[in-house]
Amino acid sequence: MGQGKNRLYFGISFLISSIPAWTGIYCMVHDRTTLSVLLIAFSMICMGLSTLLFVGYKTFKHGAPILSKSLNILSKILWPITKGLSRTRIVGPIISVCIRSTFFIWFMILLMSDHAIRWVLRRFVGKHPTGHSLSIINAMDPTFDLFDETITPTKDLQDSKLFKRRKSESGARNNRLVQRPHYSLPLAYTLSVASKLVYEDVAVIQYELERAGFDVIKSFRPIAYQNICAFIVEKDNDILLVFRGTNPLNIQNYITNVNVGLCQVRGRNGSNMGNVHKGFWKAMGDPPIRHHSNNPQIIDNNTDGSSTSIDSSRIQIELNNTSLYRTIASAVQAVIKVLQFLTANVFHYVSDPVDSSWTGPDVDIRTNTMFSQAEKHIMKLLQHNRHDHKHRRVFIAGHSLGGSLGTIFLAKMVQSKSPILEHLGGLYTFGQPKIGDADFAKSFDRHLSNKIFHHAYNNDIVTRIPLWAPYDTPPGTLVYIGSDYNITLYPPDPLTNHPVPIRRISFLHLSGLLNRYVIRRMVHENTIRILFRMVFPFFLNDHFPSDYCSALRHGKTRWIVMGTAGLQGGEKDSCNGDNTKCSGDENYCEKNKDKKRYPSIISNTSGNNEARPYSDVITLYNHEENDSDTNYKRQSF
Repeated sequence: MGQGKNRLYFGISFLISSIPAWTGIYCMVHDRTTLSVLLIAFSMICMGLSTLLFVGYKTFKHGAPILSKSLNILSKILWPITKGLSRTRIVGPIISVCIRSTFFIWFMILLMSDHAIRWVLRRFVGKHPTGHSLSIINAMDPTFDLFDETITPTKDLQDSKLFKRRKSESGARNNRLVQRPHYSLPLAYTLSVASKLVYEDVAVIQYELERAGFDVIKSFRPIAYQNICAFIVEKDNDILLVFRGTNPLNIQNYITNVNVGLCQVRGRNGSNMGNVHKGFWKAMGDPPIRHHSNNPQIIDNNTDGSSTSIDSSRIQIELNNTSLYRTIASAVQAVIKVLQFLTANVFHYVSDPVDSSWTGPDVDIRTNTMFSQAEKHIMKLLQHNRHDHKHRRVFIAGHSLGGSLGTIFLAKMVQSKSPILEHLGGLYTFGQPKIGDADFAKSFDRHLSNKIFHHAYNNDIVTRIPLWAPYDTPPGTLVYIGSDYNITLYPPDPLTNHPVPIRRISFLHLSGLLNRYVIRRMVHENTIRILFRMVFPFFLNDHFPSDYCSALRHGKTRWIVMGTAGLQGGEKDSCNGDNTKCSGDENYCEKNKDKKRYPSIISNTSGNNEARPYSDVITLYNHEENDSDTNYKRQSF
């Protein structure tokens, strides 16, 4: 009986695994060599995985009791040894150093794997003009066009008078509480490309920024602290601070991500700012304490561990040869200093390795946190042209982990009352996970919330995690992008300032390779992108930064949905008001062409007189395509 089941298993596995191989042979006959090789390789991988799964199952089934007993015996033997070693002053620390060194070596292996994978991907996408290979994140879309003049501005949000008029015409009870989100679609696209570009090497970033007209020579600054990276650059009167997301081959990034415990945050005056992700908050570093003076620009960095009198990143050695004794004594003292300097710094970088290409010009990253480095350089750029100081703007952006760090950076600006706040132009994040509880989201006042936009593309799973309480929606306006590239804005609740959560992932609708919009776009995608769509599930494919860039470049801001409670971003019922027709599989609304497009109000009762979960919702349709006046200023760099 057992042999029959084994044969049946291998027969089904072989049948399923051979489907891509036969498809590959068909493609080879029709001169689709690259695709055929990938399909045949995929078929072989499937066969190998099925065999490995079978062997693993049999091994676990027959060897689990033996393995369990062996591990139990080994644990009993090692327990008193480890307990004794932890109390020793010499042997225990030496073993600890060996473990840390092993971790550091593994980190370096992962970095070299990153370069090896880039070398392989180069065979498919080619090299960058700088001679560097592209990262695995951007190999599927190696273009970095930071500006596109064809993107239509969102007039309803850029014209305050037009927004007020349309809001008043809606007739909703709470429309006077609704404030205009300061959102710009061209600006969002530029920042999404910058958030995609930050995954590359510094040389590639400099090349693309300079090609787009940014002042790279005078303003560009790469920054690193612990395991996170960012860059700052300036163009005209605007300054960009862009944080890098998770490097798939950087184990330190994963340690930051999985440190999901919450820590309580308080302002300088003791006010409660809620609870926030411990890993993200720690990675940014503490903000400096500012002197109470008439000049708010004065910053005391001593609270960060840096010193104004002694530079711990350098040592000075004096050698004296006036006599034999002084020559030997000064040489011995110099050797001792060098050994102390070497030991302290090597241990630090072994326990907290950093990508050296992002450390900047001679910056001691132990005593200068990410926040202090970024704030110091931004203040330097702001003060460079004092005559135009008030008109300068600072934009913060990032994808995935980078978006979370951008939000944390803004929170630390609020906590420390940073002078940069008055220059904040906006915070645009893409695919950002949840980073705090409801109190943290509401700690940003309405003025700031109108400048915060967290984008979520379709079924991107990262925007919905962590799933457990008390984690809540990030602050600001939710910008939901459907698979059809229609964009809907959900500003926070006008009564409580609570942000609108995103709907859950829908597994009952056609997604990924079965989605009709994805199928249409695959014709224009490269081989690597198609391979990723085949290998990774649809909710991971929706997280790549290239999809955010493409959606913001080719999409339209269709609706602005504002309500007082119970809304969910991307949920079809949230905009299922009068004169609308909802497409269930894509969770987006399509206005009927033969009826009034705007504004529509969703009443607090449905057709069967059942109460809605929310009391008042305003849905404004963006009129940008129908307006004859096109003389709107493009809100971009």
